[in-house]
Amino acid sequence: MAARFQLYLVFWVLHASCNILAAARFVCPAIAPAKAEPADVTELHPGHVSVVMAMGDSITAAFASRGPLREDLPLEFRKDSWSIGKGSDDAMTLPYLIRHFNESLAGFASANTVPQTPTTGYLEYNGDFMDAALSSARVADLPRELDHLTVQSSRITDFQHRWKVLTILIGANDLADSDACSTDPGVRERLTEKFAADLDATLELTAARFTRLFVNLVPLFSIASVRRAIQNHTGILPCTSEARWLDECDCIDRPQAGSKNVTESQLSRLDVTTAFFNKEISRLAVKWNHVRPDFAVVAPGMWANQPVPNFDFLSKLDCFHPSSVAHNTMAITLWNSMLQGPRLPAPINATVVPVCPKASSVFYSGPVTRGVVDATPVVI
Repeated sequence: MAARFQLYLVFWVLHASCNILAAARFVCPAIAPAKAEPADVTELHPGHVSVVMAMGDSITAAFASRGPLREDLPLEFRKDSWSIGKGSDDAMTLPYLIRHFNESLAGFASANTVPQTPTTGYLEYNGDFMDAALSSARVADLPRELDHLTVQSSRITDFQHRWKVLTILIGANDLADSDACSTDPGVRERLTEKFAADLDATLELTAARFTRLFVNLVPLFSIASVRRAIQNHTGILPCTSEARWLDECDCIDRPQAGSKNVTESQLSRLDVTTAFFNKEISRLAVKWNHVRPDFAVVAPGMWANQPVPNFDFLSKLDCFHPSSVAHNTMAITLWNSMLQGPRLPAPINATVVPVCPKASSVFYSGPVTRGVVDATPVVI
């Protein structure tokens, strides 16, 4: 791994931007919220939000979203990350959309970086800012990412009194183990239980650590569908197995013992485990939602268990990670879900356009049922 980072000091020459998606500009009027200050999280308008944060894995780090710029140096295109990147007209992100209503927004990632993993730790404090995602991270790594956000929050004036949005997408690497597609249902059940316990503990820490917070706890799309999209692609794949230097997913890459190929039965078992994970994500969102008037946890179900539509949604580097098309689509879909409220999972659609909030619009935070758990914030 060390060899990959020897180029670290010179990689900045690769920061030149390139067009990744011909997208329409965000033309919504920059309408101020009806209320100057929300009484609680149920009244939160995009214009009230002044800090964005994110936790997760290589998806949120936007690893290889633009494909390779150099064969020997894969990059994380964090400034284009769907949930935390600065974004642009042709690479819309959640911060890009929120910033349209509050130009003082802070926290978004503003640079491309070399890969940062649980092994390397954080290498780009300024470029990452409040993007705490680490490539290859699992749910057990979230407390470390939360600690990183706490450290980085000292860079933001009056942080605790600002309204914040935190987006969490985690679990793809937990599903990467062969346990996720095991023929033994008990193995898959124990994997799900551990995932849920670790995620529950992270939400408890988050509630204790941060005030005035809206959390997007995002369910997972079908990881198995990545394999199906590759199988359905016509022509020569632009990626090679050698390019996939980050350990990806056993269940879609490697046949299980006793089989010469990755079978549909193996992929179906992975889909079942993914659905179990998503059920726990939704349950925990309900458990922690509105534990305080200033705290919400919502699991937007828009792409839960949904398949990758086609190969255009996959990186040209490794045929696994989300492409720039996917990041743009994910950002707009999440934005719309936050403003339009609960929707049944639906096919991922690259033609989706962002909705325009009104002065009276608020981020949907679900029914108020407080008192489920103790979530008294701790001043740090």
